[in-house]
Amino acid sequence: MSHSSLATRFNWLVLAFYLGSLVIAAPLAYVISRGQAYDAASEQLRLLVNMVKAVRAYVSDDVRPPLLAAKFFHTPAISSTVATALVARRFLEKEPDYYIKVASDNPLNPKNKAEDFEMDLIDRYRADSSLKELVVPGELGGKPYLVSVSPSHNAKACLACHGKPDDAPDTIKAAYGVSSGYNYGAEGAVVGVVVVGVPSGHIDQIAMKRSLAVIGLLTAVFTVFFIAANLMMKRSVIQPLTKITAVAEAVSEGDLNARIEVERNDEIGKLAHALELMRRSVVTMLRQSRK
Repeated sequence: MSHSSLATRFNWLVLAFYLGSLVIAAPLAYVISRGQAYDAASEQLRLLVNMVKAVRAYVSDDVRPPLLAAKFFHTPAISSTVATALVARRFLEKEPDYYIKVASDNPLNPKNKAEDFEMDLIDRYRADSSLKELVVPGELGGKPYLVSVSPSHNAKACLACHGKPDDAPDTIKAAYGVSSGYNYGAEGAVVGVVVVGVPSGHIDQIAMKRSLAVIGLLTAVFTVFFIAANLMMKRSVIQPLTKITAVAEAVSEGDLNARIEVERNDEIGKLAHALELMRRSVVTMLRQSRK
């Protein structure tokens, strides 16, 4: 009964240690993994934002000025918004999980109409002119994203197409009509936002998968440890104690020839040796008393 109690207590101790390790390791693995996944998403976002900025700067600085001077109004060449949308369309055909849009509440192209989340961002920029680029979580098209947002301002060159409808080039009016995308107002006013997003739903998925992997690894390690520890305890502690107990019980019942044979130098060996000496002493005293 005693060795079962000892083994049971040992098993409960191992189980408690395992559960305690899970309580600490699983949340810690989730937090660390989520941070790593967020950092990776942020780096992807930074690269994508820089690509979009490069496209817009190329159009506004290198292509648009000479074309406007020549009064050549081809929107993919003179509009950074159109150029960005066309590049984004080709990019998203290959990488559909990402999000790129120049959103406005007054767009020429209805496809650039701001969603509620984007409209909230436009309002924030209009309310606080000191705001620069923001990185925020948001839901776009029903999907969660980590989003980089920057304001799109009305520049003097923009008014060639976005001023009064009557003054707009015929090619612009023919392509988009005259109901939206005009009367941008004062130079420098916020007319929209450039929104670039990388999927953020996978951040929690990655963190959860890694946490489950940690749980699985801990379970495997503790299972191996549990089996090995039980075998070692059985061979090194339980079995020797069982032999010692059996001999002690036999001696107590009068079998003085029962011998304790445990050849070890540790504490159990010392206990077995002490009991064997005691048995011999009892036998010697009994023999002397009979004489």
